[in-house]
Amino acid sequence: MPDREKRKRDAPISYRPPKGLGDEFARRVAASGMSANAFITKSIFNIDPSRQSRRPPVEAAEVARLVGACARLNDTLRALGAASPDPQSQAVLADMQRQLTEIRTACFEALGRGPRQREPEP
Repeated sequence: MPDREKRKRDAPISYRPPKGLGDEFARRVAASGMSANAFITKSIFNIDPSRQSRRPPVEAAEVARLVGACARLNDTLRALGAASPDPQSQAVLADMQRQLTEIRTACFEALGRGPRQREPEP
């Protein structure tokens, strides 16, 4: 039994963000790809986590660039659809637009944001 007590872990230290900063803290932890413990340790002591992150951090600038590229492609597809009366082409273009929407949504989720709702066209 004495050996068992020697290996006992220290009591955990808890952290509660100030009122109003809880969502910001959670967003930063999620964007880092680290556990909350690893994020706090890195932030305070500037020590890299002892093991690999749960998931790699999102390169926000690159993902934002992809969102912009999706929007430009969608605009081009919309223009092609307006210029092409062929029903088969319309179906292919509509499917391509749907796939771009899925990619755009995934990019926004990776950034921790939701896509903006477009106003219906007149």
